Amino acid sequence: MEAKVYWKDAIKILKEGKIISQENIDFNNEQIPVREVTFLNKNSIRVPEKLIFYDDDNIDCSDIPEITDEDISAGKIQWITINEFPIDNEIRNWLSNQNIKLNELLPYLLKNFYQSVKFAQKNTAL
Repeated sequence: MEAKVYWKDAIKILKEGKIISQENIDFNNEQIPVREVTFLNKNSIRVPEKLIFYDDDNIDCSDIPEITDEDISAGKIQWITINEFPIDNEIRNWLSNQNIKLNELLPYLLKNFYQSVKFAQKNTAL
């Protein structure tokens, strides 16, 4: 059995253009900065979520434009809350227990619904 390579050494090996498999990397149960995780991911190495370190205080968001009231009033940005939908309590509780966010789910549902209607119209003999 091959000895495992420390994750920092694995990054050096990958930067040299050599190949190393995920099974041969020892993450040593350490917190790994998100930049290094990104590099590892690009090389098909997956880091367990619990080991990824997000340094929120040092994330540069200067290239992300601020959301303005005009963006919201013009419809560019829309906030969706569960209270805006007439959902019975059983479904509301299920959404909450499953940690499902409607603002993330709704676009997928609408896209799939639209595609289903188009498919039905195209393939249904009238």
